[in-house]
Amino acid sequence: MRDYVDTLSEELIARYKLHLETFMVDLWSSAGMIEFRVGFALRSEHKLHGFTLKVGAEEAITPAERRAVIDAVFLEIEDQLDEAISSNLLELN
Repeated sequence: MRDYVDTLSEELIARYKLHLETFMVDLWSSAGMIEFRVGFALRSEHKLHGFTLKVGAEEAITPAERRAVIDAVFLEIEDQLDEAISSNLLELN
């Protein structure tokens, strides 16, 4: 699971390299939940954005289910990045 998260993180960093200053995803597991703790900073603002996405561990039992959950989490991360970038561009204009 960690290897897949690392692979998707590297791909995302490559796609957003013009905008990202810092990017990280930590995996945590507690109380039957899998937590994805995400942090990023944009080059143009140097402000840390952070959020946590939680998924019930029962949603990711098989390898295919784990990959599907991770894919969905990374789609949400991309949405958050796109929103932060567009908000920042509006502020700069």
